Amino acid sequence: MSDQPAKDAADFGRRIPGALVEAMAKCFGSSAGPVVGLLGVLVLFVALVANAGELQRFLSLGNLQVLLHDNTIPAVAALGMLLVIVSGGIDLSVGSVVALVTVVTMRVYNALYEQTNSTTIASLAAIAAGLGTGGGCGLANGSIVTLFRVPPFVATLGMYSIARGLAIWLAGRQLLTFRSGSRPAWVDALTETQGGYGIFYPGFWSLGLLAVVTALLLRRTVLGRYIYAVGSNEAAARLCGVAITPTKLAVYTLAGFLNGWAGLLSFAHVSSGDPSGNVGFELIVIASVVIGGASLSGGRGTVVGTLLGVLIWGVIDNGVNTLSVAVEVKYIVIGAFFLLNTALSQWQRQRAE
Repeated sequence: MSDQPAKDAADFGRRIPGALVEAMAKCFGSSAGPVVGLLGVLVLFVALVANAGELQRFLSLGNLQVLLHDNTIPAVAALGMLLVIVSGGIDLSVGSVVALVTVVTMRVYNALYEQTNSTTIASLAAIAAGLGTGGGCGLANGSIVTLFRVPPFVATLGMYSIARGLAIWLAGRQLLTFRSGSRPAWVDALTETQGGYGIFYPGFWSLGLLAVVTALLLRRTVLGRYIYAVGSNEAAARLCGVAITPTKLAVYTLAGFLNGWAGLLSFAHVSSGDPSGNVGFELIVIASVVIGGASLSGGRGTVVGTLLGVLIWGVIDNGVNTLSVAVEVKYIVIGAFFLLNTALSQWQRQRAE
């Protein structure tokens, strides 16, 4: 008896994954891997949650609002990390910078409110101080990387420690909170998961705006082309006339401002200046960008892929919380999905090349 039918069936089975990925690649381009990963995660958790009798709650609008509310902060920071990674760098200081921003914002707000008794003046100054702190840390990172030729890993690792130390010192080793009766309305608006501002809270809409601006920057501007060129091959980019130092300074400074906005959102979410907050935050941000298809060697990455990476991370976290999974199992599941989805993205990229 001929075994040709069995061989044909096996060959068909081997072709199915490649055909699916190729079809997804035609529809979604470089974001095909993250799209496949997101669909896989959704299908798995829908099945698990349905089996646990929690499907209606998992698929509700309220849960979607919670999901987007919880992941807006890492998504904003991930946009900055995307710029850095595409340029061939890395930023390990994100969590500490976000914590420092929350402390500076609260210190400035309380000081000015005590002097002026005006929430408007105190808020404007505090927001400017928070954004300036993030931008300043980013500029410092870029300066150390470009002017002193320190590798990004080392430079940002140093900032990781410096920013955390400054946050603890400025906070006096304690959690900073609003003075009685001084809490501004914009903090309440950013704290609510839903409210009178639309289906989703204002922080989510700010993320949408920043995502569009970042995508236009990378795809439609000279600076964006320079960022991809530097990340792909810095030596070749230099020979082609790309200004390497200004480009890297711009990248790290822009990433710093995005970290500053992430810090302001975090400040509103927890309504405090927390010097010990956001520990390990940079790992979530980096993982989301990599899951989204960016290459740690530089020169590759998209805004859509990055947002999908954050969403994948968020769905996994939301799903295991819905299932009331033990914390140790939660970490194992998230790590396993991270490895599997990254491997899928790498495989899709190799097939495309």
